[in-house]
Amino acid sequence: MSLGDNSYEKAISGAVFTPTAATISWQGGTPDSSFTDTGRATWVCALTYAQDWDTVGSLSEYLFDSEGAVVPALFRPKNGKGSSFSATLVITPGSIGGTTNSVAEATVNLGVQGKPVRIPAAASIPVIAAATPATGPVAGNKLVKITGSGFTGATAVVFGAVAAVDFKVESDGVIYATAPAQAAGSKPVKVTNAVGISTTTGAYTYA
Repeated sequence: MSLGDNSYEKAISGAVFTPTAATISWQGGTPDSSFTDTGRATWVCALTYAQDWDTVGSLSEYLFDSEGAVVPALFRPKNGKGSSFSATLVITPGSIGGTTNSVAEATVNLGVQGKPVRIPAAASIPVIAAATPATGPVAGNKLVKITGSGFTGATAVVFGAVAAVDFKVESDGVIYATAPAQAAGSKPVKVTNAVGISTTTGAYTYA
């Protein structure tokens, strides 16, 4: 997680974006002349963090010294996968102090201008772990399970240099392909998606 040019992942234990929908109501002179409409949501970003008033440039100091500043923020998934979110936040200072003999933790609610913007996870080339069964007849038409990752949106499966008879993407980590006819020997199995062709291969032997 970053605020402006500063990274604060180590200081934060929680980050939550919460929307609140605004409603507009109107009531006329009779019970049946009422109207309610929902406006665009107002967002707030709640950051829970460990207070640190000893380290120069800590998040505690940043929030205190930057009150009212409007800064860009970026929230990335901890495991490096999935969507990230960017937002423009209005800085508010957090709490000062806490309970004796405990970590002084605070939660601060920062205003969000507009709403968070989702940044889709970057796609990557397929990675193949294995092809099973690993052998099949030269006549082809054998159903082969290919396991790995990055198979979502696959556009081709090849055995050696020959395209599979057909294939079905079961999940991001599993493809079922029907082996084409080929001469005897070992043929590398490769998968292609919009990013590129797998650099790892599954060995499939025609016998």
